Amino acid sequence: MKRLLSLAGAFLVAMLLSGGALAVDVVAVRIADDADGDAFQLELEGYVRETLPGANMSAAYLSLRNNGETDLQLQSVEVPDLEKAIADLHTTINENGVSRMRPLAQLAIPAGEVVTMTPGGLHLMLRGVQLRVGEALPLRLRFASGITLEVEVPVRGLKAAEAHHHHG
Repeated sequence: MKRLLSLAGAFLVAMLLSGGALAVDVVAVRIADDADGDAFQLELEGYVRETLPGANMSAAYLSLRNNGETDLQLQSVEVPDLEKAIADLHTTINENGVSRMRPLAQLAIPAGEVVTMTPGGLHLMLRGVQLRVGEALPLRLRFASGITLEVEVPVRGLKAAEAHHHHG
């Protein structure tokens, strides 16, 4: 049976040492398999864009670093606190000079690698949300191994989100 071991204490210490600069941007999580002792470590950093007035769609951009020895398959993402919200993994492809979003059934995160979601590329499409700057959006990540990870990502304004993308 899988269990989730959060490194919340280490995260809190890192946040305090950084003067709070990490806020909810970085989550370090250690997930262990009780059955055979295999473990992997996942670091997640990201943000979600605020919704425009009257709109109920947004996008989230995550960076997922798999520091473990086992490949991960992210199967789905949920928004647990918003009953009507839907989160879908999407990628953007260019067909004959036209960019089109396409849903992904799952997302591979190879061992020792980083998968980065970016505007105009891989992202989480969020529907049924109304988000304001300064809020945090809870996300539930479900992996093929049966592991479920719950995190929060900050909501950023469009200009702040673009600045973060260009600097990070």
